[in-house]
Formats: sequence, structure tokens, C-alpha cells
Amino acid sequence: MAGVLQNMSIPRAGLIRVEPRGQFLGPPQSDWSFVIPEGHKLHSIKIEHGDGIIHALGFTTEHGGALSISNIFGIHVDVGQTVSLVTLDSDEEIIGIKVSVSIKGRDTFISSLSFQTNKTTHGPFGGTTDPMFSLPWEKGSLVGFYGISSEWVRGIGGLGVYLKAHGEILNIGPWGRPFNPQPVWSFQLEGNQRLSTITIFRSDNAINRLVFNSSEKVEARSGVSVADLIVLDADEEIIGINGMFDTLLTRNTVISSITFTTNKKVHGPFGNAKGTPFSVSWNVGSFAGFYGFQSLSFDGIGVYLKATK
Repeated sequence: MAGVLQNMSIPRAGLIRVEPRGQFLGPPQSDWSFVIPEGHKLHSIKIEHGDGIIHALGFTTEHGGALSISNIFGIHVDVGQTVSLVTLDSDEEIIGIKVSVSIKGRDTFISSLSFQTNKTTHGPFGGTTDPMFSLPWEKGSLVGFYGISSEWVRGIGGLGVYLKAHGEILNIGPWGRPFNPQPVWSFQLEGNQRLSTITIFRSDNAINRLVFNSSEKVEARSGVSVADLIVLDADEEIIGINGMFDTLLTRNTVISSITFTTNKKVHGPFGNAKGTPFSVSWNVGSFAGFYGFQSLSFDGIGVYLKATK
């Protein structure tokens, strides 16, 4: 027997809000929110879509053999829509989503949506508009979804996820992981430490290296790389990154360009935009560092996030 879960507009403390592509155009707070109740497992997702728009989403959870069905989030359309159902196996968990974002007038909307699990990929649902932005995370981290509904486009205007960290820090990404895994690099803020400077070394086709909070003098090596320096204000904090990664003839993946977005401005882009785009943003106070892969070039990047207090 199934029960009905009410719209949970205020998520419990300790969650991290993450969006797969920039800040939504619209109200500063999302107008719908669904958090998986503690002790429940996400059982299925209903996707209402048509005309290249994700119109609405509904969620069903399972607890003790009983199913609970959420409200429908988004804009229900009576005519011309398709209803798709993603049903997860008992040992299947969502570990990422992919979205395409389109613009109609001044409104953004989700035009296609895929769910990546530890077993397969469900979708894409909706229009297959390129590019698709991927947002991967650690298994067991998904806690819910949130977003903005747009009456103008009659659909989901923006979509994000609630995640939790197994410890103090949550790994988001990485993007651009090479075919042959390279040594992992890591920069993590500790205590009251803040990110104050970023030095970007770049060549014609790749980001070669990133240096964080370095006071050393940086000199460009003529013909090899150029160095760009970002100096953050005392009250400035990174709230998102975007860029592109590209696959070389060697089958290795490199970060070809990168941009850092803060609560005050956009720094970049740095590099040569070529390949597959990636983009992710988060709330002020969540940033905890970066990690990635590096060989001769900058092969991959991910983000450390923490729950805001």
C-alpha cells in the first residue's frame, strides 16, 4: 500500500545543495524541494516530458516494504506529454545526473535529463539538446532534489540535488578523468584557512597546472605555458566552476579550459574551450577544496564540498 509524501520545502540540516549548471534564473530560493526521508530508499522516479521540456517529476520511496509517493513537482501538462518511469533495483543507487539546459525568452528550462546509477544510465528523457552537463557524486550521497518551476515554459526551470558527505567532506566529480589513471592531486582547506590565490598554467590546448595559495613568484615559460593569477578579495569565495575537457589522440583526457565563479565575479575563461563542457555550482560556505589527476597536463578536476552551518 502506498502513502503520500508531502512537499518538504525546508530540508534537514547538514545537506549540500549542488547544481549541474550555474545559478538558476529566478527566485533566490528554489520553489520546490523533495528530501528522501531518513530510513527510506528511493524506489522510482516519474518523469513527465514532451516538446523538448521536462515538465514535472515525481518520486516514490520505499521503507519496510511500503511505498510512499511524493507530490508532483513542476508543471503538469494534460496534452502532448510522455510519462517515463525509472524504477531502481534494490541494490541500485543514483550517482549522477546529466541535464541539457535551454532558454526560452528570459527563462531557462531543463530540456533533457538522465540518471546515472551504479549499474546503468536511465535516459535521456526529453529533448536530446546538446550539450549535456554531467554532475557525478559518491555512491550513497544522494538525499533529494530541488528546483524551480516555470509557468512560462510549463516545465522544470532548474534542477539541483541535495547531497550529504559520509565524513566531513563530499567529493563531487571528477570531470575529465584520464583513460589511464594518473596520480591524484589534492588541495583541501583546513580550519579557518581560505582560498586567496589561484595560479593557472596553460598551454595552447590544455591547462597544465593549478597552484593554490602560493606566494612564490610565477614566471611563464616562453613557448610552453602562460601563467594567469587570480587574487580573491577577503570576502570573496568560489561558488562554482565550469570548463571543458578534451580527449587527445593518446586517449588521455585533459582539461582544456576552466572558469572560476565567485560570489562577486567570474574569473576566466582560461585556456582554449574545446571538447565536452562541465559546470557545477554550490552555496556560499560549501567550498572546501579541489582534487584531480595530472600527468604532463591537467587531466581531471573535482571539488570538495562541505555542509554549511
